[in-house]
Amino acid sequence: MSARSSKRQRTARNGPVFGAPSAADDPAAQFNVPSSAASSTRSLPVHEVPSLTILCGRRFATTFVDLHNNEDTWKRVAGYLVLVPDALIPKLFKMLCSACPTFLSHEIVVTYFLRGPAVSWSREVLPGVSKHTLRAIPRLNNCLQELQLSGFDKFTDDMFAWVVSQLPQLQILVLRGCKNVGLKTVGTVASTCPELRVANFNYTSAPPSSLAPLLTSCPRLEVLKLAKISNWTDSTFTKFLSAVDSDFRHICLKTLKLRHTALSDNSMTSLITICPNLQRLDVSFTSVRRPSTWLVPEIGSQIEKLSLTSTATTGSDLLGVIRNLPNLKILSLGALGVGTSPNTSVSNSTAMTLTDSILHSLVTTLAGLSSLESLSLVGNAKLGVTRKGEGPLQDLISMVGRNCKTTSLETLIINNTAVDDEVAPFLSCCHDLVTLEVGGTKLTEEGLISIIDDCPRLINLDLTSCRGVDVINRRRFFEVWAASKNPRKQS
Repeated sequence: MSARSSKRQRTARNGPVFGAPSAADDPAAQFNVPSSAASSTRSLPVHEVPSLTILCGRRFATTFVDLHNNEDTWKRVAGYLVLVPDALIPKLFKMLCSACPTFLSHEIVVTYFLRGPAVSWSREVLPGVSKHTLRAIPRLNNCLQELQLSGFDKFTDDMFAWVVSQLPQLQILVLRGCKNVGLKTVGTVASTCPELRVANFNYTSAPPSSLAPLLTSCPRLEVLKLAKISNWTDSTFTKFLSAVDSDFRHICLKTLKLRHTALSDNSMTSLITICPNLQRLDVSFTSVRRPSTWLVPEIGSQIEKLSLTSTATTGSDLLGVIRNLPNLKILSLGALGVGTSPNTSVSNSTAMTLTDSILHSLVTTLAGLSSLESLSLVGNAKLGVTRKGEGPLQDLISMVGRNCKTTSLETLIINNTAVDDEVAPFLSCCHDLVTLEVGGTKLTEEGLISIIDDCPRLINLDLTSCRGVDVINRRRFFEVWAASKNPRKQS
């Protein structure tokens, strides 16, 4: 044996083989690797016993693979599965998608689970879905009322149009992330589904011109989502306006999402006129600059949710529009001033328009919103730069905290602002908080523990880049909190 081969053998005996498993591959070890990205979650105790139907469904889902792989057992199980009521099939299938998604082949899905009022599939969860699976939907269940297909970016516009054309009773249609969905599919929806109430075309290619027949043919439509569609500009939107009568109004539409489109105030003025009863509106990452010009008091009084995140809305216009929204429940004002220009970003604080002086003028108005449930000020880097304990951001949180004795704020997002432990007592007053995001702030472990003590419903806590918390604790802070209550367990 040569010296070279002998040396190779000694290396293999004395040290680990390259690529071999090691202790670092243990999921527990990976969990404890320090990381600046940190979101801590917990599950609250369950005080109600699940129904027998739920318990049986969970057991079936966890043992499904073993049952199916045993031929004799599966013959009996398949017979029982046929007897399951149609209304329970979507719930049972959802449990299977969580327990064994890669095992759900085309044959299994088509044979046993194309029943019931709803079909909800995601390409990420169900890689076994093919064009033949899609074609089987109307063939086996043409009375479907809800169809959700997310992320199927390989199928053509013609394919989706054909499927929808066979489902006249649809009330809910979600085609999120099916990027080839376009004019033909939306046109088919308009001509086939008069009872439609929810339409989600986020991340598709649906053009503005297709919106006219959809709104005119679906008078009961309440929810319309059109986020991240590149061909939605002021120029293309004029094609929609030219296709509807000047006196046309869609009075049932309540929710409109236009996030990441290139529409400006001119288009929004026309759209708000056509849809005067909107309650939830998302125009974040658009070219909107002056929402107060079209969210006038008679329209704004109905608005319950408004997102202006990363728009170029000015401080003075923000003051004007908030005064027009007395019934607001959800407000997102993240990174105001950034806009959609490629030359600006959250890291460029000079573009920010929400300053301490503007927020100071807003404090009384925001604190007076008695229905406020969720507030996001994320990424407004100019907030909280005044002296400790005296800034308007601290004043806002203190006023909102006091008002939470009579209101129910559930979500507060103040990432990348300069708040510290001075606000902890006021956040502790928000007993209904479910989600709190304080990444990049100056809060410490001591302040956070006091907040968790008084917020029993809190289950989501974002501590990304929160330097007052040890890196190793940011993703497990609820455990740190629990250990602080039991020193013996901690030691």
